[in-house]
Amino acid sequence: MLYLAVRQMLSRKRQTALIFLGISFGTMIYIVIAGLQFGFRGYLTEQLLNNTAHVLIKGSEQNIEEKELRPRFFSKNIFVKWITPPAGKRQEAKLGNPQGWFDLLQKDPNVVAYAPRLSINGIVTNGRYRHSVGITGIVPTKQMKITSLEDYMLNGSLKNLAGGGSKIILGSGVLKSIGAKVGDTVKLSTGLGEARPFKIVGKLHLGNEQMDDVMALGNIRDIQALNHTPGRVSEISVALIDISLSGTLAEKWSLYTKDKVQGWEEANAQFMQMITIQDIMRLIMTGAILLVAGFGVYNVLSIMINQKKKEIAILRSIGYGPDKILQLFLYQGFFLGVGGGLLGLFFGWGLNMLLLQYELSFEVGRDNHLPISFDISIYVTAFVAAQVAAGIASFFPARAASKLTPLEIIREEL
Repeated sequence: MLYLAVRQMLSRKRQTALIFLGISFGTMIYIVIAGLQFGFRGYLTEQLLNNTAHVLIKGSEQNIEEKELRPRFFSKNIFVKWITPPAGKRQEAKLGNPQGWFDLLQKDPNVVAYAPRLSINGIVTNGRYRHSVGITGIVPTKQMKITSLEDYMLNGSLKNLAGGGSKIILGSGVLKSIGAKVGDTVKLSTGLGEARPFKIVGKLHLGNEQMDDVMALGNIRDIQALNHTPGRVSEISVALIDISLSGTLAEKWSLYTKDKVQGWEEANAQFMQMITIQDIMRLIMTGAILLVAGFGVYNVLSIMINQKKKEIAILRSIGYGPDKILQLFLYQGFFLGVGGGLLGLFFGWGLNMLLLQYELSFEVGRDNHLPISFDISIYVTAFVAAQVAAGIASFFPARAASKLTPLEIIREEL
């Protein structure tokens, strides 16, 4: 039956070639678009995890609210109308008991590493140039276990911050704005007290302009001293063995404290919505591949069955049963699906390799090329989709052909 299936396909070379191309182009389109989607998703995820980690524990902000202040100044019987309603924060967000968190995280088997941080706003000054920055105090050895910031260092290393000594690492955009370079000494100020001198020991470049223009990293003890808040920790970044547990563990840990505990999905809800939209688009594309490939296979086999009715009658008359006729056309659908799918994989991989060389006018991560994913799951999904489409589409005309009898075929021909 294999020989007959191949012979019938080759007898209609143009139709066979067209359906091959139809399946291969559908597979190729899926691979290219999915490669772009997964590539950008990987880049964005890496950028987010560089700052939020898998679980982020933050000090809850204590906002000033009217319902808390009113009873302290007025009795319940007095009507009060605020000209300017009370607003603002009591103090900067901070963890109430960071040492307690350290002990808890140290004992939890799901935790790979954790890193305390102190995040404040400040101003960096170099001569007559001033620039606003977001200063983050870190423990270098711990931070390197949480994020991949070390990979984005153009000059120096996060290890240079170990031991303190009033040293700072600045984003590439910050250095450009103040006209400074690695090795220079600048002054940092938070508005509390006099500015303090810090030596620049590194240059960080994430490829994200919004972050490169404001990022400043220092040893947490130096930043605590600069902010006049010794021992203060504003947040703890946590890395887990299994990132999928971030939401579950965040919900569990939040029961222990008033601090804000968020999994990375919750902390980046808008990003997760974008991923959901991308997944829906990819499912639509998969459905399109199934439809295009399926209709092509169905049409080719239906036409071929009509043209090969005499051969079917001959096969049935010499002893080939319905199951053999079914196999004959299922084999043809199988060959079309496998051949078109493999050709589509090759075309998709080749086009992605070409797109990978395309240079953008802006940087994405560490370079300015399109981020393309070559994850094996993309190619497996595309190939399986092609086979499912070909299998389903070939079954119905093959089943119809298997039900034909020599007598029915002769009657139709008369």
